[in-house]
Amino acid sequence: MKRYLFIGIYLIFSGCSVNPVTGKQDFVMMSETQEIAMGKRYHSQVLQQMPPYQDDELQEYVQSIGDSLSTKSHRPNLFYRFTVLDSPDINAFALPGGYIYINRGLMAYLSSEEELAAVLGHEIGHVTARHSVRQYSQSQLLGILSTAIEMNQGRSAGNLANLASGALLSGYGRDLELEADDLGAQYIAQEGYSPQGMFDVLSVLKDQEIYSKAQAEKRGQEPRSYHGVFASHPSNDKRLQEILEKVTNSFSVEQKKISSNYLNKIEGMVYGDSELSGVRKGNEFFHSDLDLYFSSTDNWEIINTPQSLIFTSPKGEAVLQVNLEDLNFRESPKSYMDRVASNHYQGKELNINGFDGYTALSNRSGRIVRLAIIFKEKKIYQFIGYLKEGLDSFNAYDPTFLKIINTFNQLDERGRELSKPLQIKKYIVKEGDTYKELAKQSKIHYNSEDQLRLLNGDFPDNKLVAGEIIKLVQ
Repeated sequence: MKRYLFIGIYLIFSGCSVNPVTGKQDFVMMSETQEIAMGKRYHSQVLQQMPPYQDDELQEYVQSIGDSLSTKSHRPNLFYRFTVLDSPDINAFALPGGYIYINRGLMAYLSSEEELAAVLGHEIGHVTARHSVRQYSQSQLLGILSTAIEMNQGRSAGNLANLASGALLSGYGRDLELEADDLGAQYIAQEGYSPQGMFDVLSVLKDQEIYSKAQAEKRGQEPRSYHGVFASHPSNDKRLQEILEKVTNSFSVEQKKISSNYLNKIEGMVYGDSELSGVRKGNEFFHSDLDLYFSSTDNWEIINTPQSLIFTSPKGEAVLQVNLEDLNFRESPKSYMDRVASNHYQGKELNINGFDGYTALSNRSGRIVRLAIIFKEKKIYQFIGYLKEGLDSFNAYDPTFLKIINTFNQLDERGRELSKPLQIKKYIVKEGDTYKELAKQSKIHYNSEDQLRLLNGDFPDNKLVAGEIIKLVQ
C-alpha cells in the first residue's frame, strides 16, 4: 500500500510540465512526443470508423483556414491536420498532437467562413491547452491510486475510483470549454475575423441543442449536444460575453476578413445521409451498395446510425432495429434462428420478395420481442422489435413490426434514383417567401421547416428577408 501511494505522490511531483497557454505548471504524464504518437494512433482509428468526406477542394479549404489559424496559436511548432468527416452528426473534435476533425453535418449549419474559423479555432484551443492530455493524465493517476485503494480496502473502493476516472474522460466541462472559446476567439481575431464569429457559432449550436432535446424527448431518448454547450443561450452567458469583449479589445484588426464564399464552398455538399450509409426519404430507405429497400408507416421515424437502422413509433414507445451480419454457414434461416435464439416460439418461415427468412417471438428479460432474419446473398438482416421498458402493449405494435419487415426488397429503377443523397443548394429569397412554403418544396424527410430554419440560423421563428442568400436542400 505504501509503495503505491509513494508512486502516486512521486508522479504528482514529477509529471508536471509548463502549459503552453498559461505558462503555469500542469500535471501531465505524457511528453509532447508521446502526445503526438497517441494522436497518430487514434487518428487511424477515427478514419476507420468515419471516412473523410470525398471532396478534395473542400478538404483543402478547411486545411488552409486551419493552417492560418494554427500559426497564431500557442503551439505554432505543431503541424495541425484538419479533416472533414463524412458524417451527418453536428460535431467537431480534436485529438492530442494536432489532429482536428469537423463533420460535414456541422459544416452544413454554418453560414460563413468566420463561423468555420471559430469552430476550428475552438478545437485548436483544446490542443494548445493540452486539455485531452491533462484529462488523460488525471485518469491515469486515478487508476494507479485506485489500485492502491483496492489492495488496501477491497475491490469496491477501487471500482469507485475507476468510475471517477471514466467521468473525467466523458467531457471537458464548462471551464475548459470556455478556455477553448477564449483561445479560439484570440486566434480568429489575430487572423482578421471578428470574435463575434465565436458567439454566432455557439448560438447555432445552442439552437441545435434545443431542437435535439425536444426530438429526444419525443423518442424517449437522452439528448446529445456538441460539447454540452450552455445551460442557457450564449447571449445570457456573462463569462462568454466577458471573454469576447476582452478579445475584441485586445486584438483590434484594421482590416477585417470578409469572406462571402463559404456558401459557394459548401454548395452541393451532401446533407444528411450519404449514399454509402443509405438514404432516408420520407418513410422510405434506400441503400445503393446493399441494393436494399425498406419503408415504414407514415408516422414512424427512420433513424440511420452507423451500427443499425432503427424504426421508431411517434413517441418512442416501440422500436424495430435492423442489424447486418455476414452469413458464415450454409444453413436455413430456421437453423440460424434455432442456433442464435434457442428460446424462440411461434416461429414461421418467411419468403419476402424472393428472399428467405424466419420470424418468431422471444422473451428477453421479461419482455416479449419480435425477432426476424432475412438472408440476402451472403448477408443476414437481423430484426428485433421491442417496446420501451414498462410498457405491456406488445400486441398493438407487433403488426407494424411485421409490416415493416415485409417491405424488405431490392432496389428497382425508382429506388436506384432515390438512393442518391440530398445536397445543399444556395437560394436567393424572393418577396413573399416563407419557411413554411419553402419547406413544402424541400426534400428534407423530417421536420423540414425546423431543419431549414436551423440550417440558416433562423430558428425558431425568424422571418426571411427578400434578397438574402440562404441554404435549401434538394
